Amino acid sequence: MDRSLFTRARLLPLAFAVLLAVVFGCGGGSAGDVAPQPSTDFRLATLDGNRQVGPRDFGGQVVVVDFWATWCVPCHAQARILKSLFTELGDEAGDGAGAQFLAVDLGEDEATVRQFVTENPFPYPVLVDPQDTLSYQLGIVGLPTLMVVDRLGKVVYFEAGVLDRDSLRRILADAGAA
Repeated sequence: MDRSLFTRARLLPLAFAVLLAVVFGCGGGSAGDVAPQPSTDFRLATLDGNRQVGPRDFGGQVVVVDFWATWCVPCHAQARILKSLFTELGDEAGDGAGAQFLAVDLGEDEATVRQFVTENPFPYPVLVDPQDTLSYQLGIVGLPTLMVVDRLGKVVYFEAGVLDRDSLRRILADAGAA
């Protein structure tokens, strides 16, 4: 008997079951369930240690939160895109017309983050989550992950991966950033 055929024949039903689980979902939810919205109710220490900040501190404004780590090469590409948008849309004037940007480093000690930021400065606040509590709390499964919060405080975008400048610009415009 051809063992490879036997193995493939045994794996085919398993592959079909996995496909059905992916297409129709698994885990006890009913059809039509919507994934829970990530919470904007968190505050973390800024890298400079002067304050604690979170998305809700900027009520009525669009907020971009970039979850990243120093070891994450795609995070560096995302940061360059965000820095260019911050130059265009950052609300440095505090008038609420632009967007607030936050960079949240996940799972690294402050010394590591501080050294990286010294060599690669951010024009907006860098927050630190050395215990990586937000990954579990928010369901972050990969880095970088971007969260965009509209002027009403609703998360309108929450995805892992690098987002190109034009797509992010459209999302921010839809969220109400000038």
